[in-house]
Amino acid sequence: MNILIPPKYKAPWRAEHGDLSLVKRYPEMLPGLPPELDGLDLPRGAGGFPANTRRKVVRQPGLVYPAGGGLTEMQIQSTGLLSRIWLRVTATIAGPGAVPNPFGVSSILRRVRLIANSGQEIYSVSGPGYAWLLQDHLESEYGPATPQNQGRVAVVNGTYNLDMLIPVSVNFMDFTGLLLVQSRQIIVTLQVDWETEVAVNGAGTVITATATPYVEFYTLPASPEDAPDLTRAHVILQNDMAVPGAGEFVYQPIQTPVYLQLVHGLNYGVAGADDVDRVQLRVEQSNYIYDSWIDQLNMEWNTFHLGARPAGIWAFDFMASSGLGNYGGARDRLDTRSLTSFESVFNALGVGTVLTTIRRMIVDMQ
Repeated sequence: MNILIPPKYKAPWRAEHGDLSLVKRYPEMLPGLPPELDGLDLPRGAGGFPANTRRKVVRQPGLVYPAGGGLTEMQIQSTGLLSRIWLRVTATIAGPGAVPNPFGVSSILRRVRLIANSGQEIYSVSGPGYAWLLQDHLESEYGPATPQNQGRVAVVNGTYNLDMLIPVSVNFMDFTGLLLVQSRQIIVTLQVDWETEVAVNGAGTVITATATPYVEFYTLPASPEDAPDLTRAHVILQNDMAVPGAGEFVYQPIQTPVYLQLVHGLNYGVAGADDVDRVQLRVEQSNYIYDSWIDQLNMEWNTFHLGARPAGIWAFDFMASSGLGNYGGARDRLDTRSLTSFESVFNALGVGTVLTTIRRMIVDMQ
């Protein structure tokens, strides 16, 4: 911020208040200026982005579960800077089905995606991935970001809440990742891919469900100097891969982004159980950033999340380790752009199963 003080006031101001630079660094000192300066024409950028924009939330049309499941999608309205989507999901299960999905009611959502310009995935997570792995690692982390979400409940007939918070920017305090959707060159699409009724609870199951997005965005600041950094994207992606059997398994995440979190799930779900006893995070072949056993995982989870760790899930959380959940500093964020190797290693105890991984990253867009 650049505040100009007329020359005739500089000497008196220095005599009474000291260095003029304080006025630039601490705008709250402005009320102490002489009365003649009450009409001082300050730059429009005074206060930066937070002081020159407005948060808005707008409801969009709902996406309805199609017969037999399948893909539904909509284009997000082109207004301002997209910050997050509050996805309100309600679902009803009925019928004589009796083969419940092991992931619970969250299995109704096969995948939710946010895609920019028909190719760049900003967010791609399944219902189980969100309910069991991701929601505990958003915002404060002192509990799930959507505690009303009933996705972990076993499948039985009834009506359920499957709300999902989709963070386009990192969190409520960190604007990294905002998308300029007001530009005609950027088209953002929300996709909700619904699971088949048979896969949720067996033959005869009837599902009715609706996903209603509430789009949160910020208005564009009047002055370009107050615009946030739009050169980096906040990306959350899920992938699943087979673990052939017991023994050491090495998962190699994609390198080049800055990692905020790496969350794993193995044999998790309604009847989940820990199928690992030791987990490690290794860089450059022999440098172990993290080397832990189940007992320490439980201690850390209790401290970060104020609750018990769901069986079968563990995380390398480079934000919560600062002590303030997503709101802490960037001390432990892991920049893999200069690394030659980056590996998540664990010792699997059971027979072959599927490893679910959620990678939360900051990716350069230039």
